[in-house]
Amino acid sequence: MAELTGMAGFTSPIADKSFAKRRRAGVELFATLALAVSLLVAATAVSIGMARAQALHAVIVRL
Repeated sequence: MAELTGMAGFTSPIADKSFAKRRRAGVELFATLALAVSLLVAATAVSIGMARAQALHAVIVRL
């Protein structure tokens, strides 16, 4: 039978170890970096789209 630790919840016993904490921190860091990169890509795409729309508007106005 498993020994009771007095902690409620469904976490595994390895969750308290420093390796698990470091691994979790690494995953969180990776997720943060991925979010930052995707925001940069989205901002770049929007700014390029706005620039193309303004250029198209300038061509239509001259005609």
